[in-house]
Amino acid sequence: MLAGCPVPSLRPHCIMVRTSATVISPGTEFRQAQQTTASLFKKAWQRPDLVTLIFKSLRSEGARQTFDRVQDRLGRPLPMGYCGAGIVHAVADDITELTCGERVAIGGMDHANHAEWNVVPKNFAAPIPDKVSDEKAAFTTLYALALHALHQGGSGIGNKVAILGTGLIGQLIAQTALTAGTHPYVIEPNPARRSMAEKTGVTATYRAVQDAPNNQFDTVYICAPAQGNHTLIDDAARLCRDRGTIVCVGDVAPNGKRDALYRKEIDLRQVRSYGPGRYDPAYEEAGQDYPEGHVRWTVNRYMKAALDLMSDGRLDPLPLITREITFDAIADHFTRGADPDDLATVVHFAHSEMAQDNQNDFRLTPPSGSLPCNEPARDRSVSLGLIGTGNYLGGSLLPLLRQHARIDVLACASQSGLSALAAARKFRAAKPCSNPTDILDNSQINSVIIATRHDSHATLADRALAAGKHVWLEKPIAITHEDLERLRPHATNQKSVFMIGHNRRYAAMSQKLRKLLPPDAKQFHYRVRFKPLSADHWLNRPDQGGRTIGEISHFIDLMTYLTGAKISDIACDWRDRKRGDSIWRVYFSDGSVGEVSYLHTTRNEPKEILEIAAPDFGASLHDWRRLQVNGKVVMRNWRARDKGQKNAINAFVTAVENDVPGPDTPSLNDEINLMERILNAANT
Repeated sequence: MLAGCPVPSLRPHCIMVRTSATVISPGTEFRQAQQTTASLFKKAWQRPDLVTLIFKSLRSEGARQTFDRVQDRLGRPLPMGYCGAGIVHAVADDITELTCGERVAIGGMDHANHAEWNVVPKNFAAPIPDKVSDEKAAFTTLYALALHALHQGGSGIGNKVAILGTGLIGQLIAQTALTAGTHPYVIEPNPARRSMAEKTGVTATYRAVQDAPNNQFDTVYICAPAQGNHTLIDDAARLCRDRGTIVCVGDVAPNGKRDALYRKEIDLRQVRSYGPGRYDPAYEEAGQDYPEGHVRWTVNRYMKAALDLMSDGRLDPLPLITREITFDAIADHFTRGADPDDLATVVHFAHSEMAQDNQNDFRLTPPSGSLPCNEPARDRSVSLGLIGTGNYLGGSLLPLLRQHARIDVLACASQSGLSALAAARKFRAAKPCSNPTDILDNSQINSVIIATRHDSHATLADRALAAGKHVWLEKPIAITHEDLERLRPHATNQKSVFMIGHNRRYAAMSQKLRKLLPPDAKQFHYRVRFKPLSADHWLNRPDQGGRTIGEISHFIDLMTYLTGAKISDIACDWRDRKRGDSIWRVYFSDGSVGEVSYLHTTRNEPKEILEIAAPDFGASLHDWRRLQVNGKVVMRNWRARDKGQKNAINAFVTAVENDVPGPDTPSLNDEINLMERILNAANT
């Protein structure tokens, strides 16, 4: 755990574990450590997915905003580790399988970190048998990976298997292969690792692939990393018998010549982490299990099987431990760099009640390790707490908040605490925390920005308003009618400033356009094109309302601002509801009509084009770069798109100072009514 990082907050379907031991897997984690200590440019270049986004952002957002976003994304501390053991400290209300005080093995990247406290989904935790020490149990997730690899390779009694590379994972696969009744052969250039494998009891070891017999093996497990131009797939193909199997366990690019794979009809397979359930939000985050009759082996079942095999002595990781360190020495361990003779390093954790009490103490003082601030302390009108410090807030709002002379950010909250720590370090007096209650209950904070996932918006806004805070809530205000009803009582007697992050209405182009629009009824055509997200992205999840419900209010709100009229009706025509493709029609009390075509695109085209027509009038707003009225360009943004975030923050600050919403800010009741119409039109 980083200095000053708060204890993560307990989430539904999860347990909180006080860690006793973790295992450092040298290959994966030293590569991670190199990435985290690299320069900003090198970090970005090591992430090809981000390189593409950077160039796209440079074209659309400009250099300053792109730099801010990249700095925020890559400058955050990254959790390391994915296997450990500890004692259950707390459980979510819906968990009955695990109890406080129980010893558990824990796993999963971003879950079982090298940290004194971890919050772990229930499907990534398994009870430790009495005969298994915490030190052994810390290897459970790694054994789960090895067991999954064996199942992928179909290896069983009497099979001959070759293992290319015997780092920690290769050694564990050799152990589990022996337990399964196979005849494992090891190919490894490092003599110390070959000697370790021989002590395990493997059939034979070879220094190089060329030394091993060809056409002999039922399955070849590639446990070494190989990117770019490499020959590991071809080497494995030579070792395989006819219709053999190659299993890629390490980070291996599937580059191989077709001839050998074709002639032997070799089956090439990939191991996806520790088994079925990994990367499935329903399994990981929602705690849903797969029926055993349909999916015999899952992450959790592999973990339990590994613990049983350790309990009866058929698996033993202790001979693979080459180094043991305490938690306070972990930074020095990674700084020292990888040693090719190291296999497993076990990290031991020492706890004290005083340390636990300090972690939960929320006082608005600078956290240890926070960045110094050269400016003198000032009395500022907005003392702000940030709840939810993800990509949007970090990349788009934080740079503006840092520059604002009348805002003091006093606290930042995120569930894990890590992104909150990164955000807090950017302010003079900010304290990181993992529980929004620490912000909502603090009398020094008079305002909050809520930028969490959509399903929590209404609940957090309700609590913030009840606590007397001024609220900036990122859209959408809610994703269900039940959520809207939480907020309705506050609308009847609104005492605090309430503002949805509908920043487009505050953009300079929007304000200019509104002044130039004729008073008569107008026709709006708003063309919005968005790129597909990965299937497992949280925005695509039904419990988050989906991407369309999360974003459509932005565009309807802008048309409402431009007309200055009330909405009389909204209709939605779903073209592909699962993907979010839809056409929205909005009817206004002054006779104006708007249409938003919200559709996926795979082309490199502008995201937003708004066209407005009326008798003797025509205007177009082209992706917040150019505003054209009656054929003449009246405004242009040369360097970057301005969607109004800066002006919106200024409006919020002024409203808080005056204790009265600004003239262009819709009331809470207006925002509730807008979202109610959207949900009705969407048939949700």
